[in-house]
Amino acid sequence: MSDALDLIDGIIYADAFDCALTLEEGWRYSRVRVSLAEMREKIARAPLREILGERDGYYFLRGREDLVAQRIERRRRAARLKQRAGSVAQWLQYAPFVRGLVLTGSVAADDAPADADVDMLVIVARDRIGLAFVVLGSLSRLLSRRLFCPNYYVSEAHLVFTRRDYYIARELTQAVPLTETAHALLDANSWVQEQMPNRVAADAPARKLAAGAMVQRLLEAPFRGRFGSWCERRAGRIVASRLVAHYRGFRPAVPPEIEERFANEIELRFHAEPRVDRALERYRIRREQLAYQLKEIASSDNVRA
Repeated sequence: MSDALDLIDGIIYADAFDCALTLEEGWRYSRVRVSLAEMREKIARAPLREILGERDGYYFLRGREDLVAQRIERRRRAARLKQRAGSVAQWLQYAPFVRGLVLTGSVAADDAPADADVDMLVIVARDRIGLAFVVLGSLSRLLSRRLFCPNYYVSEAHLVFTRRDYYIARELTQAVPLTETAHALLDANSWVQEQMPNRVAADAPARKLAAGAMVQRLLEAPFRGRFGSWCERRAGRIVASRLVAHYRGFRPAVPPEIEERFANEIELRFHAEPRVDRALERYRIRREQLAYQLKEIASSDNVRA
């Protein structure tokens, strides 16, 4: 039963986030190495056809047909926001100390709700995460998170993620590189391919601007050396206050790991943890329920035989 659930794991996981998937998406997020044609054939046969439904090219768990209309609208919205993200990335890629941009979250997954932010992971020059945050975070608050929302900053010196669970694997699989340099992050985490064997790399949509790299070097020049290090320390104080304000809404304090990894210039994370944790718990429970359901189906088939 585990193999059957691993095959449709992408659909089960999406259900926890109230999302229906196309066949290609279900294949892409499957935990089983399989061709698209093989997957189409397998989910059309028992016992999987007993627990899956399909409508208008979207697949969902039985009883969740309502997700199709919602997903169609969310895909349209995500397409608009993706286009916007690509346009914004043309300019943001030359912001001081930015070394790459990756679209993440619901927009990257083509499942943007009405209140979706354009979440971005930012690859940052070594020892300059604080300064990058001050620049991009200030711009985002000034212009709107619907335009771009940089909520994850990773140093170019620490691209390999130490956290290697299914959630991170899924996030990296659905992530969309917005710049050519962003592929370095996905290449550095090749372990994802073990959990997502059908993973397909996305193209980087942002085009390069003439003289953009030169402008970036000029903007960075005053902040190199000792003065830059002093500014980074000052920026670190701003980051600390923002972390406190962010996590105050759902935690008594900033998680020590978050503080430590920022202090060591590894990464800076702003995530809506309660929402993700609730979805992951729903996913776990749903897997258990489906495993039991498949056993019941198998028992019934044996009795009839």
